Amino acid sequence: MIITKRFSRFFFYLISIFIFTTFFYTVLPAMTGAARNFCHDCKILTAPDAIRCPQCNKPLNPCLECGHLNPVNLDFCENCNLPLAEMRVLNSIDPETREKLKLGKSDRAMLELELTKLNNLIKTNPENLERLLFRKGKILHMMNFYSREAMLWKEYLQLYPQTSKKSFIRHYLSEALRKWGYLFYQQKKKNKAAELFSEATQANSLNKEAWQWLGRVKMEQNQNQEAANAYLQALKIEPGNDEIIHFLRKLKTPIPEKLLEAKNNK
Repeated sequence: MIITKRFSRFFFYLISIFIFTTFFYTVLPAMTGAARNFCHDCKILTAPDAIRCPQCNKPLNPCLECGHLNPVNLDFCENCNLPLAEMRVLNSIDPETREKLKLGKSDRAMLELELTKLNNLIKTNPENLERLLFRKGKILHMMNFYSREAMLWKEYLQLYPQTSKKSFIRHYLSEALRKWGYLFYQQKKKNKAAELFSEATQANSLNKEAWQWLGRVKMEQNQNQEAANAYLQALKIEPGNDEIIHFLRKLKTPIPEKLLEAKNNK
């Protein structure tokens, strides 16, 4: 009797997995595909590659940015390459309501669209990879995606070490690493924060804020000599900085007279 109950439970478990798997991999994709060529106004299914509803002539997959009418089976606009998935949803909303609420028109939404577009172009147009990666890095910078930005700039410099944009990219890489490090610092993960602050100074030795944050973390970890070295580097970049001088004195570090001159000349 006990064996029969256990077998029944096991059999029920297997059937449940089968039903879930079938729904997830078969029924759900079919429903998603059907939704594409479904006219919400007429409540009819159209051809899988239809451009307009054959009954009411409504565009089924328009690009709301450039106005191009795409076949319903496309995920990216044939004309401007912007992603169409979100636009299909927006197209089902009354145009006046959509315009009044500015749906899909926020700065963040537009950046998300551009980022998705670039990810697709990177896959489909490898011959333009250098230009596309550079554009993607700038978008990630505008979106404050510090970790992804830093990784992209590293990849860019590995692929194109002789680029004429090297100084610009190293500046942005350094700032992305510094801001990424600060996120770890906020989470009290000081070892990782120090690692990223150090990388930031290597990417751009003139990044004063990165040197200061490296000094602060090392000081909090009681690595006073390393902290002093970092603060001295920061002071060389901005002689006379009161905050840096304060911490160097707190560390009892001798300060060259020339690094105090700017303060005295104010």
